[in-house]
Amino acid sequence: MTTLKTTFLILAIGAGAAFADAHAAPGSQFMTAWDLDADGTATLAELQEMRGTVFGMFDADEDGVLSAEEYVAFDAARNADMENFEGPEPAREMMQMVADGLGLPPNDADGDGSVTRDEFIAGTDSWLDQIDQDGDGAVTSADFMR
Repeated sequence: MTTLKTTFLILAIGAGAAFADAHAAPGSQFMTAWDLDADGTATLAELQEMRGTVFGMFDADEDGVLSAEEYVAFDAARNADMENFEGPEPAREMMQMVADGLGLPPNDADGDGSVTRDEFIAGTDSWLDQIDQDGDGAVTSADFMR
């Protein structure tokens, strides 16, 4: 199951070299996964929905909480994704920021060492603010070109 989770995360974050296209625009894999209606814009609602899906992939005991132990698998998947990234340094930095925004520290709002589904979804607002380089309130391919 870990391989399936890693593959899903690679597709979801969009950084994996295995899925990279040398001619694709920066962030195209991210946009393919996170822009759910394929209109060229990943809105807050789409990011929240996808984060819910990602959360469910790593909530192994389905208790609505990503424990520290479950985050070990989640961290490993994100780290593997970044290790496989092939792209220029600015794109790598952006994809690392995307991956880091899914980590335990920025999502553990109450500091108890675990993340509830509600905390994870609530973290979407600040994650969007980090990714949204042009400040228009959504993510587009242009945000990956800065």
